[in-house]
Amino acid sequence: MNFISLISTTVLTLILLGTSYASTSIELEHNQAKKLVSQGKILSLDLTLVHVQQYCAGKLIDAHLYQAQGRWSYDLRLKTLEGELVSLSIDAATGQLQSYQQLPLTCHDTNSK
Repeated sequence: MNFISLISTTVLTLILLGTSYASTSIELEHNQAKKLVSQGKILSLDLTLVHVQQYCAGKLIDAHLYQAQGRWSYDLRLKTLEGELVSLSIDAATGQLQSYQQLPLTCHDTNSK
């Protein structure tokens, strides 16, 4: 499956899969997520992955969009180029790693090579 097909499939299932978060978490349906993107409140998953690939190159395995404490976040699971699974919590508005999370050792700045 090519990268674009994987992204399309992931976007379609992104909101429907749901995970167990604190009771303040809100899960969305696909059309609601598209509306947030069109309103400029969050970045698309595709654009978010472009940001993430700059410091943690790998293949997307799973993605979830949720809101907690008033902020939208993507929880992503990637398989790095080294073959390790990493989980990243990304601010959906900026595409940046959540400030409380430390970058896993298997991730690195691909621009510094």
